[in-house]
Amino acid sequence: MDRQRRIELLAELGEQLLSEGSIPKEVINSARIANPWFTEDSIRTAIKSIASHFLNKEALSAWMDNYKSGSATGKKIGLILAGNIPLVGFHDIMTVFITGNVALIKLSERDTILPKYIINELIKIESTVKDQFLYLDRLENYDAVIATGSNTTGKYFEKYFSKVPHIIRRNRNAIAVVHQDSTLEDMELLSRDMLSYFGLGCRNVSKLYLEEGVELGKIFEPTEKLKAISDHNKYKNNYDYTYALFLMNNEKFFTNDFFILRENEAIASRISTAHYEYFSDSSTLAEQLESQLDQIQCIVSDRHIGDLSIVPFGAAQMPGLADYADGVDTVEFLLAL
Repeated sequence: MDRQRRIELLAELGEQLLSEGSIPKEVINSARIANPWFTEDSIRTAIKSIASHFLNKEALSAWMDNYKSGSATGKKIGLILAGNIPLVGFHDIMTVFITGNVALIKLSERDTILPKYIINELIKIESTVKDQFLYLDRLENYDAVIATGSNTTGKYFEKYFSKVPHIIRRNRNAIAVVHQDSTLEDMELLSRDMLSYFGLGCRNVSKLYLEEGVELGKIFEPTEKLKAISDHNKYKNNYDYTYALFLMNNEKFFTNDFFILRENEAIASRISTAHYEYFSDSSTLAEQLESQLDQIQCIVSDRHIGDLSIVPFGAAQMPGLADYADGVDTVEFLLAL
């Protein structure tokens, strides 16, 4: 099967996933039971985003035009997937498929239902691709590995997979830069960048860099539209715990009773919390961010920050096909094997 046929199959899958009522209720319910952080809304949002931005024929063709066609390599690629948000590992699965390789998939126990459902739908379209997807509890007989984990597991993965080509991903977060003249519409989009998927994704904004003069109310006010997030018991429990912890530690923080802003230099923040710090000079800020790029998944802003790549407000959780995790081109990696 050549690359063009794979593109056509993925595009057909995308059209199917976008059709109204295409996701069975029982699939959604099973996924929610397996991971209480998953909601029907977040599952449908993730699937719609994947179908619209990844499984689009024009986008797929333009993406693959950047790489030499070549022949299918048929390598066995071990995938250790994360499960923090619905279908977060789908891009890796799709990339292995479109390059003509075999995916040896170790699913996260937090997201077992949705990847299998999507792959099964692809197999229904073209049964001959079935052998390109294998589910394993323990990876073995692999030619290369793409593994996603924490900073701690990343060290283990580096050592364990040191003898084969590998991509190892660790903890990263998105950051946002807010200027005094950033608009209310921008701030409403920013609230989604922070709170979609309960802030659990590596592309969720966890740290704000505020231009001096920006008042915190500018950040808080738009989040009120997302207050329903606090109806989710796991989110509310995390908020209550963090609120109590900060009080006991005499931390200075600001809250609107469901979301916390805390002045802190760290990029990573607790669930229901975003850190912030102020800046006065964009050039100095650019230098600071460049020194922290190993912790940053993407930078959200309404304007360029030095020579750094940025994504617009509201687009943090809508990556394109070439927005590779940690900036590592997985297609290039796989074609070079």
